[in-house]
Amino acid sequence: MGNELLAKILRDYDENKRYRVREYKLRTVLIVLNTKSVNPPIGFQIFEGVGSAVDVFVGYLMLDALIANQDRHHENWGLILTADREVHLTPTYDHASSLGRNELDATRLEMLTTKDIGRSIERYVERAASAFYPLSTAESNGRVKTMSTLDAFLEGAHFRPAAARAWMNRLNAIPVDQMEKIFAQFPPGEISQVAVDFSLEMLKLNKARLLSSIENL
Repeated sequence: MGNELLAKILRDYDENKRYRVREYKLRTVLIVLNTKSVNPPIGFQIFEGVGSAVDVFVGYLMLDALIANQDRHHENWGLILTADREVHLTPTYDHASSLGRNELDATRLEMLTTKDIGRSIERYVERAASAFYPLSTAESNGRVKTMSTLDAFLEGAHFRPAAARAWMNRLNAIPVDQMEKIFAQFPPGEISQVAVDFSLEMLKLNKARLLSSIENL
């Protein structure tokens, strides 16, 4: 896992602390994965613009921003060593802390319907924080802030711009009704309609934010 790898590379890296590890900087992870010795995930079909492990990881960062995944800590990515001694990036995993999963339906409904922009779903998606720290760890109110999920993707995009554009092209090609069909597959009673509406609105807003941000690269 990432924590074990980073502990071997960085001096005094705390691999046993899951969150708020100030040395867990996204740029470090990108540099570690940007080597020919690390291959894309096993079975991954490379495509134009995305041909390396770090290119695929940029896609993970885009996914995190899209679904507001706030749990990409250093145990939620890693490397696989195969029997023939090849090293591969793991597939992306553990996305449970996404799409506002901790919110009550009453809170979701309020955010969807309120006229108070400060309490709206638009502001809610902007607050999604990643587990990564930026290169500069300036303190705010006595705490070092992690990057937002969107800022994490943008740092990955600046590191591998061709990969970011390639992933964004794929995201742009996904119509809203395809997202709706995914939620329609849930058995009755497994998810409320408010939760469905809230999740879909989050996806729409985050997709728009991602597409808008990439124009500045």
